[in-house]
Amino acid sequence: MLLFFDIDGTLIDDRHRLPTSVKPAMEAASRRGHRLIINTGRTFCNMDHRLDELPLDGWIMGCGTRILWHGETLQSREIPREDSLRLRDVFLELEIPVVYECDTGMYFDPEAPGWPDISHFREFARRRGLDREVDGRDPEFRVVKMFSFAKDRDVIRQLERRTAEIGMPFVSIDRGNASWEIVPEGYTKGTGIEVLRKRLGVPLADCYAFGDSTNDLDMLRHVPHSIAMGNAPEEIKSICSFVTSRPEEDGIARALEHMGLI
Repeated sequence: MLLFFDIDGTLIDDRHRLPTSVKPAMEAASRRGHRLIINTGRTFCNMDHRLDELPLDGWIMGCGTRILWHGETLQSREIPREDSLRLRDVFLELEIPVVYECDTGMYFDPEAPGWPDISHFREFARRRGLDREVDGRDPEFRVVKMFSFAKDRDVIRQLERRTAEIGMPFVSIDRGNASWEIVPEGYTKGTGIEVLRKRLGVPLADCYAFGDSTNDLDMLRHVPHSIAMGNAPEEIKSICSFVTSRPEEDGIARALEHMGLI
């Protein structure tokens, strides 16, 4: 079986703790021959190294834009610097607050409008040495995806139209509270599952996904065995095969046991 796990709100609780029950449960699943894959919206630079202790076989990062299997890169999608700067022009034109998520760091634009939550992103990035400022001369400014903010959905629709017009179509995921995850069109956590399972020759019937938020919808809808965490909103729970408890209430261990995987 292939088991796909989101990170934030799934393996890690809302206080950024990795529950002690996660590691032994995942080790038990690995001993049973199941293959364990992280499926996250985080980009390559922003991995939580506490997960290095887990018996992981693969990673799907940045909502399907990068796929690793035992250290081998199967897929990688970065926008070249010059195109990333063209993309930046669209955000500035529409006056949309944004954090650019790259594989080398998190980029903040001094010319973009401010937004209260951006300070939290920047502090998070500083603590991890990922804080970068947009500079047109920086060769590492190669955008993978973005996190943006807008109270008006029409502004995000304009963004989607403008990125399509310049030949780099992006789509939005509503993350609530006027926040939006902006991802290259054609890439989702679900497409990442397809790339990996076909590469490994594993039928979809043998795929399980564990998640809690709106950017998990594609992977949870994609697989026949979908598990929502107890902290997930109703729109997530309503489409899943099983609802487990919260991460800090041993949600992963309970779900693996309930599904007969350990």
